[in-house]
Amino acid sequence: MKIVTALKNEKGQASLVFIASLVIIMACFALLVDGGRYLVMRNRARMMADASALSGASVLDVQKAGEGTFVLQSGFDEDSARGMATKIFNANNDESPEWADYTLDSVRVSGNEIWVTITGRSAPLFGSNWGINYSTTITASARAAVGISTER
Repeated sequence: MKIVTALKNEKGQASLVFIASLVIIMACFALLVDGGRYLVMRNRARMMADASALSGASVLDVQKAGEGTFVLQSGFDEDSARGMATKIFNANNDESPEWADYTLDSVRVSGNEIWVTITGRSAPLFGSNWGINYSTTITASARAAVGISTER
């Protein structure tokens, strides 16, 4: 009799454990999805920065003007390199996921080198549904050069 009474008093314990486990599993799933989104954004920002810098550098035509010094050839200017980098960024940005917002922060040309900086922003998929309003910000930079330079 005492065993039956003891078992009747413990009714509902399994449901509490199930509910607690379900909450933990959902939190882990949300973290997994948001973490995956972060990795996708980071890789896409790096890819866009690399592609923009390489395309901008492909427009530059330089000649060596002394030891470690490069100058732009006539007909090729910094604006055309910036324009090509911006064009490639815009083409890649058009194919970005709708939940990601990328901006071209800066394109800097100096001698035979071009630097591109891109920032990506996103709100989390699951966190925003639960009232957690944090955003993810990614910054990626790339440098491309034409010719040989010993400077970094």
